[in-house]
Amino acid sequence: MPVDDTPENLNYCMDYCGTCPSLPNPPFPFLYCARGNSEAKVDKKGCRCPECPVYRIYDLKGVDGSPYFCEKGKAP
Repeated sequence: MPVDDTPENLNYCMDYCGTCPSLPNPPFPFLYCARGNSEAKVDKKGCRCPECPVYRIYDLKGVDGSPYFCEKGKAP
């Protein structure tokens, strides 16, 4: 099931992505699992997505086994 791009999900995401050690700069579009990957380079230093309520609510597994939606794009 695709992730809904809602204000509630965005707020969850900003709480978790906002402190992610791999956060691209600039950190847009946020809510990568719903909106797609960042155009900025992602320097993988750990991922907070699996801790996010959105990840659990939508039972996400990542893209190709990777939770780095900021790099990989929308959740399938």
